[in-house]
Amino acid sequence: MPVVRNILHIQGGAPQAAALLDFIADRRYGRGSIDLNRITPMPPWVYRQPTNMELLRKYGEENCSRGWCLKHWGVDQNVLHPEKSVRQYDGGSAIRFETMDGDVRELIRRLSLVFKELYLDYLWASEDVGRLVGAAQYRDGEPLIEFVPTPGSRAAIEKALDILGGKASDYGLVYNPAAGNYEYRGGKPEWKNGI
Repeated sequence: MPVVRNILHIQGGAPQAAALLDFIADRRYGRGSIDLNRITPMPPWVYRQPTNMELLRKYGEENCSRGWCLKHWGVDQNVLHPEKSVRQYDGGSAIRFETMDGDVRELIRRLSLVFKELYLDYLWASEDVGRLVGAAQYRDGEPLIEFVPTPGSRAAIEKALDILGGKASDYGLVYNPAAGNYEYRGGKPEWKNGI
């Protein structure tokens, strides 16, 4: 499962951006981090320990951590390495964070319902370049812009490279002018078969 790099940029004034960043911050690490529980809290009855089939039958998948997280957050666990996000934070109105194999668009949309006057620009790209990538802007619960290119397309690959801050060669990609798209040097990546 690939890591997804996420960027949340807040527009609408420094004091309001600071209030939002404090609202979503993981209390252990402070501003620059994000805790998905701060946006949509996991209820206390959810079984949080690793589960097996017996526990899933007993409690139901929606009442076990992974199932609940997928349904309510869009990812199967909270953000990865919030301390890393804090180290990368420059004190401005944008934060970077990582999730596992999914984006958190719906959570960002919900966050825009709380901070109605702000514009929330959200970008995401998985490290398997071109598979899971997009950009959206939300204000007061409404998607003002949504760009989710077709996986594996030139637009998806170029947007992912922009978000990841890398070059095609960094990820084993070369541009094929005849095909009008990028190709992996060693052939098709495994994920293309899964789409």
